[in-house]
Order: sequence, then C-alpha cells, then structure tokens
Amino acid sequence: MKILRDLSLAIRFLTIFPIASFPLSNNSNQDEEEGLVENFANSMAFFPLVGMLIGVSLVVLRRIFYYLPVSPLVGDTLVLIVWIWLSGGLHLDGFADSIDGFSGGHNKEEILNIMKDSATGAKGVVALVSLLLLKFVLLVEMPLFLKDAVLFFTPTVGRWSMVIAAFLSKPARTKDSMGKLFMDYVSWREVIFASLTLAVVGILLFRLYFIPLVIIGIGIVLLILKYCHKRINGISGDVLGAINEIVEVFILLTFYILYIR
Repeated sequence: MKILRDLSLAIRFLTIFPIASFPLSNNSNQDEEEGLVENFANSMAFFPLVGMLIGVSLVVLRRIFYYLPVSPLVGDTLVLIVWIWLSGGLHLDGFADSIDGFSGGHNKEEILNIMKDSATGAKGVVALVSLLLLKFVLLVEMPLFLKDAVLFFTPTVGRWSMVIAAFLSKPARTKDSMGKLFMDYVSWREVIFASLTLAVVGILLFRLYFIPLVIIGIGIVLLILKYCHKRINGISGDVLGAINEIVEVFILLTFYILYIR
C-alpha cells in the first residue's frame, strides 16, 4: 500500500493524470495535507517512473500522428504541446520564476521574493519562449528512427535529475517552501531506486551509450547547484522545476550532436 500511495502522490504532483489518491495513514482523522507533507520525499523514488509515463504518452501520440494526414511539423508541434500540458506547465513555471529571480534580485531575499511572485517578468517570458523554441527545433530535427526513444527517455532523465538535485542540495527557504518538503527528507533510498529505474530504461534503449547522457545530466545539476548555493545558499522548488527543463533540453541537444552531426 505504501508503494501505491507514494506512486500515486508522484503522479498527482508531477502530472495532470486523473488518479485516485491512496490512504496516507491508518488514522482517518489525519489531515490529508499533513500526510502529503510526510510522504513527499518518499514519492521522489518514483519520479523517473512518472517521466516514463509521460514518455509513453508522447510516443503513442507521435505514432498516432504519424499515421494521420498531418505533416511531421504539425505532429511534432502537437507532441510538444501535449508534453507541456501533461505536466500542467509546472516545471516551466519554475524555470521562468527562476530566471526572473536570479536576473532581477541582488541578494538572497530579493531573489526568493521575486521567485515567489506569481507574476512572470519579461526576462522570464523571453527565457521560456527561447527554451520551448529550442526544444521544438531539436524535436523536429530528431531523426524518425530515434524519436520514440528520445521522447521516452528525456522526460525520465529530467525527473531523475530533480531527485539528484534535492538529495545533494538544501532548501534556500526555511519555511513555506515546496522544495523544502522534498529536500529535508529525501534519502539514499529514493536516490538508489530512482537511479536504478533510469539505468534500466537507459540500458534497454541505448545500452551503455546512455552513460554519457547521465554524466551530462549530473554535470548540469552540479553546475546549477553551485550557482544557486553561491547566490541563495540553496535551492527552491522553482529551481527543481528549472533543473528538469534545462536537463531535458541538454539531453535533446546531446542526442542531436551525437546522432545527427
């Protein structure tokens, strides 16, 4: 029951898939929000599985479009739209907020306050459009024989990178932070399970060639963490979302460089 509870929590948090929640406690009077707080970190073990669920959905959709009377360009556009829609724009919102915060704040307090603001600034919008444009172009340029594997693997490694970042970092905010719920309690157990999931997927799809992709993902995470720790002495939930988006784009770019050029 605990496994199903944590998996359902991960799916409900990271996607818009309608899935029933499992009891969080034997105590029927326990407030659901308190139960969620206690189990957020445990659900991170299943983040790569949620990425696989998103990837499977994208692959199925791409194959449907392939047999429909639509151009490949239109098909890839619709796939990208669904890619965004399946996660509810959660990570993209974190990416835009992170850009606004780090570009507009001069100290830790200012940066975190800007991130917390629900409004998106001009720099965040520009960065968001640039990221989506790059992701779209890389998806269009991906060869057909590789596209399904890339669509399946990229969301998986993106969500795995959030687990690694949460484990290696610390919360920049001491209270009222979604990221703090993950970082305070994530342990080796979640990291090992998530990493084994990624390794199985990577080996099945690319054999040992997936190792450079993982190294690149870890390298990006470490660079972002180093920068964030220097500026705000930790990371926030917005930064975790930004890490997912940045890693996804770099994985797509790596595929393009290695397999196209």
